[in-house]
Amino acid sequence: MIKGVSYFGVRSPKHALIDIAQIKEAGFNAVLHTWSEEDLQYYYDTMKKIVNESAAMGLSVYVNPWGVGRVFGGEAYSELTARNHDMCQVAIDGKPKVAACPNHPEFRAYMHKWIATVCDTDVSTIFWDEPHFYFEKGGLSNWSCRCEKCRESFRTKYGYEMPTELTDDVKQFREESLIGFLDEMTKDVKARGKRNCVCMLPPWFPAGLDDWGRVTSLDAVDEIASDPYWERGASEEWVREKYRETANKLVEVANRYGKSVQMWVKAYQIEAGRENDLAIAVEESRAAGIKNIFAWSYRGTETLSWLKSDNPDEVARVFREALKTTYTKQH
Repeated sequence: MIKGVSYFGVRSPKHALIDIAQIKEAGFNAVLHTWSEEDLQYYYDTMKKIVNESAAMGLSVYVNPWGVGRVFGGEAYSELTARNHDMCQVAIDGKPKVAACPNHPEFRAYMHKWIATVCDTDVSTIFWDEPHFYFEKGGLSNWSCRCEKCRESFRTKYGYEMPTELTDDVKQFREESLIGFLDEMTKDVKARGKRNCVCMLPPWFPAGLDDWGRVTSLDAVDEIASDPYWERGASEEWVREKYRETANKLVEVANRYGKSVQMWVKAYQIEAGRENDLAIAVEESRAAGIKNIFAWSYRGTETLSWLKSDNPDEVARVFREALKTTYTKQH
């Protein structure tokens, strides 16, 4: 079984590698390191050392494009669109957003640079973390993208102007845009001898990737994942139901295409007394047959105060113990 956690925020190898050693001592055999635009620009040698030393300890190392272009998940700032406003996604309100368009050739060129840099380490798997078109939780109807590149491509494909409504053609266009983007990027990674894992947002977010089978069927994709995280105040029943649904959906589509499966468990903003939600998430994932389970993130995300759990020690303990349990429950 693959047991992992994500790790970020510490860019001193001396201190980071102490934590990584403790991760291994705690029984984990995998770690995910984040690699942001800032890391690419300023911390290459530092990140290479952290990744390579993690691998040298015997851990399977995943790396994700953390917040890069705001096309991927993560609490990292992106300055790509600040440097090139033409790269911005544009929502139906006509305003440019702080996210790069996956159809923009300069963003794709940047991502190939990111891939070449990160793959020049001992990373085993590139983790494509929640690829999506831009949205905000408080305004899900204000969808993207209607930039000039997208409107031109839509016009060429469908023979008419892109509407401002989220029609079936627009939904298809958004999905095919992300599929084309992922196909191009994962092939680059595979050509460099590394694995690809694509983590898809759960279906209640308008990411633009509704058909998980299309992602899974891509030749260079080795593994699929999802992260049905719960919001504060969600019931235990909600956690169990959503993890059960998501786990079964992942396993079904992965089996259809002969790919591996990974599940992510929420280990941030966990309220005191609700730590057992992690055990429920692990239980449902294991019951569905998933043998690759990660938590986001290390020690209840204690270093990122905005996401810090109320009791990081207890969060870490519950997750470790849940991974040790043998589940025989079947649905």
